[in-house]
Amino acid sequence: MESPKPSERPSLGSLLLNKRKSTTLGMERQGLIRSFFASNASVTIVVLVLIMLFLLREGSDFLNTYKHELEIYRRAGLEFCDIVDRPLAAHQNLSSGLRRALGASLDTISQKSRNRRDAYFLLKRRVEEETVLHRDALAAALEQTPAPGPDKLEPLKQQLATANAKSVAALIVPKIFTAAEAAQMREELTHLTPEVTDLPPLLQQLSAEFVTKDQEAKTKFTTLVDAAEAFEEAPEALQEVLDEIKEHALETKAAAVEFHTMESGRLRLMNAAKSARDPKEKADLIKEAEASKAEPVDYAASIQAVVSKAGELGEKVKDYAAAAQKAATDLPATGGSDEATEMLNEVHRLLPVHVQEMKGVSDQLKAWNADKPVSFFSVIRAFFFGTNWLTNSSWQDFFGFVPLLSGSLVISIIAILIATPLSITAAIYTNQFASDREKEMIKPVIEFIQAIPSVVLGFIGISVVGDMIKDVSEVPWLQWLPGFPIQERLNMFNAGCLLALMAVPTMFSLSEDALNNVPRAYIDASDALGATKLQTVFLVIVPAAISGMAAAVLLGLGRVIGETMVVLLVAGNRIAIPDFSSGVGVVFQPAHTLTGIIAQELGEVSRGSAHWQALFMVGIVLFSISLLVNWCARSFVRRFEKFKA
Repeated sequence: MESPKPSERPSLGSLLLNKRKSTTLGMERQGLIRSFFASNASVTIVVLVLIMLFLLREGSDFLNTYKHELEIYRRAGLEFCDIVDRPLAAHQNLSSGLRRALGASLDTISQKSRNRRDAYFLLKRRVEEETVLHRDALAAALEQTPAPGPDKLEPLKQQLATANAKSVAALIVPKIFTAAEAAQMREELTHLTPEVTDLPPLLQQLSAEFVTKDQEAKTKFTTLVDAAEAFEEAPEALQEVLDEIKEHALETKAAAVEFHTMESGRLRLMNAAKSARDPKEKADLIKEAEASKAEPVDYAASIQAVVSKAGELGEKVKDYAAAAQKAATDLPATGGSDEATEMLNEVHRLLPVHVQEMKGVSDQLKAWNADKPVSFFSVIRAFFFGTNWLTNSSWQDFFGFVPLLSGSLVISIIAILIATPLSITAAIYTNQFASDREKEMIKPVIEFIQAIPSVVLGFIGISVVGDMIKDVSEVPWLQWLPGFPIQERLNMFNAGCLLALMAVPTMFSLSEDALNNVPRAYIDASDALGATKLQTVFLVIVPAAISGMAAAVLLGLGRVIGETMVVLLVAGNRIAIPDFSSGVGVVFQPAHTLTGIIAQELGEVSRGSAHWQALFMVGIVLFSISLLVNWCARSFVRRFEKFKA
């Protein structure tokens, strides 16, 4: 009997061959796995391309739409009105400055008497509010016809007197009143009743004292009073003529917008009629299109009513400029206090500039031409270099990109300046100096920050950070800092602090990865040369990882620029270019951002309108900025990899 032959063991080559030939669903397994991961990468690329195409589809026609709106703005005469209206807007600021300077000067004489009068009025109002139920009951009884008898009125009067006495007893009389005046005041307030409509005797006396002091102050500062009143009344004749022209220009614009809307609807109906197969439906569409046909606006005839007023408007502009110049001459150099003098100095500085600007208006009115075409380059300049973002205006919408870009850049710079040292130093300490137990505590805590919803951080910014910054700015020994005390608790610094907190986890993790990627040979060589731990870290490891850490900072910048909710809640949302003349204090001003304007306004605009397209145009620019930042970060990473190799 033959013994069974031992089974032959398969060779290594046959195993590899069998492995290569193993299939699933008719495909080699390795090829299937490779296709799976390749398809996922392709999906990412496709999504990115779709996002770009969607943004371009919605925003690409913005420049043409905006060009059409600016053409109407010019041909209707609105641009003509703005030649005068824009520099004239400075009159409001100057007039406000003069009023504040005048008020500060008058206060040096009349403030005490006014404070005494106002304090009595406030105490009287408080007593009346606290006894309002009893007062109303007595007043209703007194108004009845026939009048109720004493048996009904006396209890109501007694209840009111008791309520008055209780309220007066709880009053805290300011120290600006003497003891005798305080006693008289309490007595008069205790006997307040709806039967007596005259003011209490002491209040009448205080009011008379204020009138006397106010007149005395106005007599002393007669020059300032007259100059302020003359300057405030100077633009009245000019404004009257301008308002008449504005009314006609707005009528022309409304007619042009209506024609454009109806013509667009007619063209859509005609296109629908061309594609209609049913003859009856086609005929109905053509009939409806013909019914919606509108007459185009006769700009030539309409603009005549505007141009015909150019001469009169120019004369009024000259009269106003002369009146403003006279006010600047008559205005005193000093006020009644240092504060008033400072305000007057500011008005003295700005008034000559305003006068010169108004003198140049006459030449601009003469040179203005309604038929001048709006170039495509001027539309691009109006968007990318425009300083006004004004929407939902009854006058004219303007889509200037600069205020939003400047707000985003300043906030991002604040955030990066705060986040960079925090994240870099934390990464260096955690990677090189911390013990294993410290690492287990530091890394999860920092990375947990990334899990906090941005809206929650926004709430913290509104309720905690903003108030804390404002309270700190009011500390007396910190008043030397630029921008202190701050006026707005919702500002760019507040937003920058919160965005820095959001950027720290990203920058920390990537910086630590860069430190980990430094070749071990560099460290061993440094140790062999006798370098200390600090020397190795700061002279070898950090310089070798600097490109990676720079990439981390850039990616953190991309994270900051793209953030929406925090800046929308705490940046203040004022659409204006920050006043950089205030130096470092500019960071405490409110601002709006690229992301914030999209989130705030996109849900309130009609689809396809110029405003809608402008927001998508902002999105295209924001998307481009994010791509540029990421490309720069990738460039740094490649440089780091080349350096490491």
